[in-house]
Amino acid sequence: MADYSLREIDTELDLPKGSAFRAFKRRAGDWREGIEFRRLDATHDREEIEALRQAHRIYPSSIHVVLLNATAAGQLRQDLMSKL
Repeated sequence: MADYSLREIDTELDLPKGSAFRAFKRRAGDWREGIEFRRLDATHDREEIEALRQAHRIYPSSIHVVLLNATAAGQLRQDLMSKL
């Protein structure tokens, strides 16, 4: 699964921090964890989160991380662009 972080979507669309997160929260009830998105836990997935942080793929202050598959990321981009 190709993963896209919410920061990457904010950056790609030149949106303020948190824009993709708020759009994700509106869509989250329609998506299934493990299919459309993965949630990385600060305790259990610490190493993966730190690697994403070092690669500047997530915000420095991120504790838990949501990663979207390509389809969900595309839908989220469309949602965000329709509001521009």
